[in-house]
Amino acid sequence: MPNYLSDMRPEFDPFELDCGTIKGFQYKSDLKAEIEAKSIEKREAVEILENMLMIRELEEMIVKLRSGAYEPISDFNYRGPTHVSIGQEGTAAGSCTALAMNDKITSTHRGHGDSMAKGTAVIFRMDEEALLERVPGSSGTGEELLEEVLEDHVYHTICELFGKEDGYCKGRGGGMHIADFAVGHLGANAIVGGGVPIATGAAMGLRYQKTGEVVCCFAGDGAYSNGVVLEALNWAGQYQFTNELAKDDKFGLPIIFLIQNNHYGMTGRADNEVNGTSCLARRAAGFSDNNMHAEVVNGMDPLAVREAVLRAAELCRKGEGPVVLEADTYRYFGHSLGDPRNEYRTREEEAAWKEVDPIETLKAQLLSTGVMTEDEITAMERKVVDRNATAAIRAAASADPAPEDTLTYMYTDTVCETVPAEAGEITLVGDLPECKRDKDGLLTYRDAVKEAMIEEMNRDPRVIFYGEDVADYGGAFKATKGLLEAFGRQRVFNAPISEACICGSAVGAAMVGLRPIVELMYMDFALMASDQISNQAAKWHYMSGAQVEVPMVIRAAVGGGKGYGGQHSQTLESMFAHTPGLIVAYPATPYDMKGLLKTAIRDNNPVMFVESQVLYGFKGEVPEDEYLIPFGQADIKREGSDITFVTWGPALHDCLATAEKLAVEGVEAEVIDLRTLVPLDMDTVLRSVEKTGRCIVASQCISIGSFTGEVASQIQEQAFDYLDAPVMRVGAQNGIAPQSHILEAAFMPDQDDLLAAVKAII
Repeated sequence: MPNYLSDMRPEFDPFELDCGTIKGFQYKSDLKAEIEAKSIEKREAVEILENMLMIRELEEMIVKLRSGAYEPISDFNYRGPTHVSIGQEGTAAGSCTALAMNDKITSTHRGHGDSMAKGTAVIFRMDEEALLERVPGSSGTGEELLEEVLEDHVYHTICELFGKEDGYCKGRGGGMHIADFAVGHLGANAIVGGGVPIATGAAMGLRYQKTGEVVCCFAGDGAYSNGVVLEALNWAGQYQFTNELAKDDKFGLPIIFLIQNNHYGMTGRADNEVNGTSCLARRAAGFSDNNMHAEVVNGMDPLAVREAVLRAAELCRKGEGPVVLEADTYRYFGHSLGDPRNEYRTREEEAAWKEVDPIETLKAQLLSTGVMTEDEITAMERKVVDRNATAAIRAAASADPAPEDTLTYMYTDTVCETVPAEAGEITLVGDLPECKRDKDGLLTYRDAVKEAMIEEMNRDPRVIFYGEDVADYGGAFKATKGLLEAFGRQRVFNAPISEACICGSAVGAAMVGLRPIVELMYMDFALMASDQISNQAAKWHYMSGAQVEVPMVIRAAVGGGKGYGGQHSQTLESMFAHTPGLIVAYPATPYDMKGLLKTAIRDNNPVMFVESQVLYGFKGEVPEDEYLIPFGQADIKREGSDITFVTWGPALHDCLATAEKLAVEGVEAEVIDLRTLVPLDMDTVLRSVEKTGRCIVASQCISIGSFTGEVASQIQEQAFDYLDAPVMRVGAQNGIAPQSHILEAAFMPDQDDLLAAVKAII
């Protein structure tokens, strides 16, 4: 087979690929044999049972609450989701018991069982000091303290399900987004497959930081037909993490893709209906020559799951990840409690699965080995029931979030002012590239991008950069040429053509402590990644109740005006300004480019950073010294008294040119460059409009749905008494950008359109 590591010379010798074998159900041991082999302690087996019982009691409570049958709080009006995982406890508890305390998990909309399992598994291993940190002020010790912490865990879990302030996410996330970052739970995800690229990015971050930690990514069978999940598998299997390109870090991503195959995506069957393979573990063969060590395990046996995850985690810690494990399991209820499930599966099928129930299976082994007696098991079951009831009563009576705090946690107000010592040292592999100014001392918009990134990457080793064609080639527009040679492939590397995974992996990397910058070659491609940008990056600070910050920058180039046609020319900042949780910046000058990009890299919010391709060659004065431009601070580029232009991006330069033409006619226009749409500096705009009495809001967006409408609306609402004429808007025509330069010139707004708008109101 050709070896493409060094070059791409043609080689067409015949060959055959052997895709190897994928084994299933190889675990033939049991509790007795495990104890004799000293591969499990009796205490741990007992803890696995209690963990599973806690999950089931929690979820049976949810089922009963819907009908008022949960007696401890029978009158409580539960309004949350009802995606229970009853039947899957062996997969959750078996996996989390096998993980180290500091390992991470991500989960799904059916994820409160996984969340309960991870927290419980960690709590069982905590020393007394760590337990006291979970319940400050406690006077308990020993078993009493452990019980107090377990009840506290159940309490915070139920509070989150109930939307209470004491929930792990302060009621902002709810059951489908529950997370406890303190125990390594990076969040459940209501978007099917949405957490898989995040888990992959987290593993990439842990690999970079060399923590020795592993990510276990729980996702169901339905997710493994989802595009971004397949992108994530490809991402994790990239040769560049393990071959000669990796140089001293030939280390695969430390991630276990754990497929919870309960055989139903929602109501559709994975088996013999929507899949074309006999097992989902076979997916791995398409993304890695070693099949990602894929195997199928009995998900109804927590000991089988535990053994497989222990082996998988060890492979990951040795640098041989990723690993795919398919846990063959079953959920006893439908997709939600509104799904009666009798339309698509039989009672006989359900009964057969209940015959191998994971809890009953482990109970039997605990009894047969003498590890527990029937009385001890009964006592444990009663303890779990009572603990859940106590926590539920407390949760139902606990405080709801205050209505005035509805938007609290939407954004973080923190920035990276000082790089922490634990971030490590900067290691350069070559000279820093030079950003040359011309004979007049001017720098291009393109090189302002590069200079900002050089300074920030040379300041903070947590800043990494990746995207399509950005390494050796320096990006499609050469804005980052030379960064690879200076910072090396650990910090600057090419990505597959996987915009969703580019952005999603950045979310995960940011969650575990990196500060990624990713490049989307054209902003049009952000639509391929819109879930990871808008549902993931933008929302996790809020949905987690401020447990996590997501410091990442998405550099998206806008191509309007270059004749690239309808799929490479859209100006989409208005769309992302409609996504709470994102900052949206769009510099129009080299000076603003450098200052805003440096600010974006240091900010702890996700930033959609828009760059104009038509401005890459535009020159301006840019200080070589460090400077930052605050977000939400518009700039008056030209002062005037008769009319106000409010604008951003390339339209700024048309507004300035139009203002000069108007000055010849005795009309003095004030030109305001917003620079950031979110946050929006309306104060500067309103002060100007109060002075001039007339306003035109201009951009290169198409007019319908444009952010120009938001600005115009706020002016009308807040400065109506100062207006001498209606606020006018200028933008591209409400259509699709044509390739023809004749048609594109007519499509794009220009100075004539601005002059026409001025004449309409003066």
